[in-house]
Amino acid sequence: MADAPSGYEICDAYQYPTTIIEFDNHFKQKIITRPNADKLHTSAEEDPYETFQDVIYTFLFGDHAPDLQDKENYSSGINETDLKNKLLHYPTGQALRKAELFANEPSVHLPFAEMVHRGHCMLNITDDHMQTAVDAFAIFVEGTVEDIKRLPADYVLRSARTISMLKISREKLAMTWIVVKGSNDTIHVSPEVLEMYRPLFKHINAREMARLNLLDDRILNYIGTHPDLDRHQVGVIASKYIKLNRRWQEPNYLNLMNNLLCGVPMAFMRKIAENIYLQLSHQVFYHTRACDSLQLRFYLAMMTKTQALGKAYSWNALDVSRLGLLLTEVPGRDLASIKPEALAGLTTQVMARMQPENLRYLTDHQLQFLSDKPLNVLNKKLKTFDGRNLSSFRQMPLCFIVFINVLAFCAQKYEVQVKCFV
Repeated sequence: MADAPSGYEICDAYQYPTTIIEFDNHFKQKIITRPNADKLHTSAEEDPYETFQDVIYTFLFGDHAPDLQDKENYSSGINETDLKNKLLHYPTGQALRKAELFANEPSVHLPFAEMVHRGHCMLNITDDHMQTAVDAFAIFVEGTVEDIKRLPADYVLRSARTISMLKISREKLAMTWIVVKGSNDTIHVSPEVLEMYRPLFKHINAREMARLNLLDDRILNYIGTHPDLDRHQVGVIASKYIKLNRRWQEPNYLNLMNNLLCGVPMAFMRKIAENIYLQLSHQVFYHTRACDSLQLRFYLAMMTKTQALGKAYSWNALDVSRLGLLLTEVPGRDLASIKPEALAGLTTQVMARMQPENLRYLTDHQLQFLSDKPLNVLNKKLKTFDGRNLSSFRQMPLCFIVFINVLAFCAQKYEVQVKCFV
């Protein structure tokens, strides 16, 4: 008999095909048909129904999580319980989406919330960065704290700015620090890791921040210049730093503390010599965002002493720039006494935080020395302030306005009569 074509087997006088059915790249099924002496029968290596169910499961829930014995590719949140957890899966919207193309690129899909098995999710890092980002977004929004704990640490660091924009619970954002820190102690976290983690740093517990290596000048300066820390956090950190460094009152350490000065008790700051305040660098009071009005007025009083900068009428442009956010507590009459050329040191950041009631005292001659950006901020603040006062006046009852006008008329008439009598 002639040779059978490829894909066929010869048995007796019949040719029976050997069929390979490909459902996907991950699922293959081979059905071989063989003859029998009495009757023909078909034997399958796998049940087609089970294979179809696997395809549907992959489409809805994503691939099964691989063997997690190699834990280096994942965060420290992978524990022995997770290694035995058969429910771990990759929630993804990537399955069966290759047919959707836009500009010859596949689209991205958000996994269905109903298909995300909360508490058993892991993030699959692929070359499709957009789909990976969407999958991570689904885990943050729909997942639990345990799901976030399983995220890769390097991915959290690279996506810290995007994660900080999510409006999710603070517990989930704080869990990212556990992911980044891993199995290391807090004191061993490097300044490079902290710099990458800067957008999420404000969500860490104050006691956890105090466990950092505060004796490292880079870490101390990093905490002192962070713009989003509140007064409680800087208070706990400053208390710990004062115990660690007994020479904290020296100017070189005060220049590194920056915003941490808001956490130092004022009783300690009163003991510092007046000439020490004159040795502070110009950027220190630009970072004191955690201070309240009372603390800012205290530092303003210390900076305006005779051995420091003196009164407002003696300031120059360099002195105004060194005061930074302390200018927000300068009274309006003192602002009017500043030399016009000295206002060239007023920055946009300070102008944005000043009160419009005090800014109304600035003269036209002083405004000529302001740069364009601070001047624009000033005009917007005064316009908003005047419009607010006008709207509040319009909301007054008509009878109240008439009563005020009658009182003013009577007072004026009474004053005229008194003058005539005199």
